[in-house]
Amino acid sequence: MPARWSLRSTLVAIAALTLLPILGLAAWQAEREQAAKADLREASLTAAADLVGARYGELIEASRRLLSAACTADVVRQSANIQPEPVDVSRCESYFTRVLSTAPSQYSVMLVTDDQGVARCASQPTAVGMSFADRDIFQQVRSSGQFAMGEQVASRLGPNTIIPVALPIASDGAFRGMCAVGITLKALGDIAAAPSSGSIGAAVVARDGATIGGDPVAMRRLPMSSRLAASITGGQLDFSEYGRDSSLYQFRVQPITGSTLFAVTSVPIPDGITGLTEGWAAFGLFVLAVIVVLLVVWLSANRWCVQPLRYIQTFAEKVARGEEAKFAPPHAWSPEMASIGAGVSAMAEAIASREAELRAGLEQRDHMLREIHHRVKNNLQMISSLLNLQAGEIRSPRIRRFFGDAQNRVLTLSILHRHLYERSSWSLVDFQQFISDLVRQISVGRRGAERQAPRYHIRAPIMAVGPDTAIPVGLIVTEAVSIALTHDFEGVASPEVRIETIEKDGQVELVIEDNGLRRDAGTLGPDGRGGFGLTLIRGLAMQLGGEATISVKEGGGSRIAVVFPAPGADEGEDV
Repeated sequence: MPARWSLRSTLVAIAALTLLPILGLAAWQAEREQAAKADLREASLTAAADLVGARYGELIEASRRLLSAACTADVVRQSANIQPEPVDVSRCESYFTRVLSTAPSQYSVMLVTDDQGVARCASQPTAVGMSFADRDIFQQVRSSGQFAMGEQVASRLGPNTIIPVALPIASDGAFRGMCAVGITLKALGDIAAAPSSGSIGAAVVARDGATIGGDPVAMRRLPMSSRLAASITGGQLDFSEYGRDSSLYQFRVQPITGSTLFAVTSVPIPDGITGLTEGWAAFGLFVLAVIVVLLVVWLSANRWCVQPLRYIQTFAEKVARGEEAKFAPPHAWSPEMASIGAGVSAMAEAIASREAELRAGLEQRDHMLREIHHRVKNNLQMISSLLNLQAGEIRSPRIRRFFGDAQNRVLTLSILHRHLYERSSWSLVDFQQFISDLVRQISVGRRGAERQAPRYHIRAPIMAVGPDTAIPVGLIVTEAVSIALTHDFEGVASPEVRIETIEKDGQVELVIEDNGLRRDAGTLGPDGRGGFGLTLIRGLAMQLGGEATISVKEGGGSRIAVVFPAPGADEGEDV
């Protein structure tokens, strides 16, 4: 049979199956929360990058308007000539100084060149006369005739790196010069640092990955410049990487419109155990709660169900073994278990009462059977004694011998009943002991009539048989031994009567043989027939379900063999 689950296992399994849908719902909710956090992180990065781009666009637009207002002034346009008047140059420098004083931290130097790229007026006098024709910004303005912004360059007029922006100066449709101003990196850094809040960091980098500006925290987060350059070149604008502070971040790179710069926003990504548990903390707590619930169910089932049932089982086993047991649970039970226990206790008391009644009845029956067998044995012995007394009045030896044979048959039944009431089982006798006592009693009765009594060799298996087998076998042995004792053992060196019983393959073979000489040839005929005793032996063998073989041994004596089925197991059951 397949192994059956215990009560505790079944209850825990039912509780687990009940909580399984809730556990799945919690896992789904945790997955949604984690996805929502990832989406929020993406949205925050995008919003921060858009804000940096918007603020940068505002700065560029403000710079364009500044140049548009400043460079259309007559004093500035007059300074764009190849040979401007010194007065115009002086007035232009003063004008540029006043303009830059409104935003000193955002701009470095403001200047005007002629059509050859030579500075004719500047907010810093040392710039006058310097050529900017080789600058990319000058080439863009002259070729496009529109507002242009160049790449970051090292300023020729100071130690700082700037982003130049410029407008063309035209007269009658012809290019007359360039009006330019340099945006400081501090202004770019302020723009990048402005949106940084909470865990979001923002910085501005060039195409080669070099840092332009940003808040210090965001710049420490940035990966190596080569990694940023590879991301920009390969178009990988969203990626995860370890920053310079050895922490894991998610980065978003977004081009800044109208420039060659890029806004880089970053947000920390939980790493290690923190990363594994992010978004799943509530689910983990729920799983822990489920485990606690299942453990409570297990312990409760053990405390309120299993332990009481085991106590009831132990109590029932003691009752079944007949041991004296008192039903006293070690602790209080639930009402249901207490009711079951009370029922079991009442049943045990009823069983004990019934067993006492049955035991008393059995003792009375045993006493009656013992008394019956004892009385039957005494009556048979009385009959045997009466036959013996009657035989004393008979003069004929032949008739006296017949009385002796009848006495032996009665004696056989008497010995059987004695064995029955002396044993604890009223329906079984010890086969070997019964045959031995029977032969001993017969030999004692015949001892006075024989000059030389034979020796008896008895070999029988130790087995218990019922009266249905013992009575025929006892009478067969009685008749066979009686026949053997009629033989003459005078002159026989070792007179003996051999009785053997062999059990093999479900058959029992009983052999009685002697080595005496026949006194009367008619007692045992050559054909194996003749005499009441032989007829009785054959009839008893048929009663056992077997047959008897009677033969004369060479050199004297006779051999009687009876083969019959071995007694069945049901014959040994008590009545």
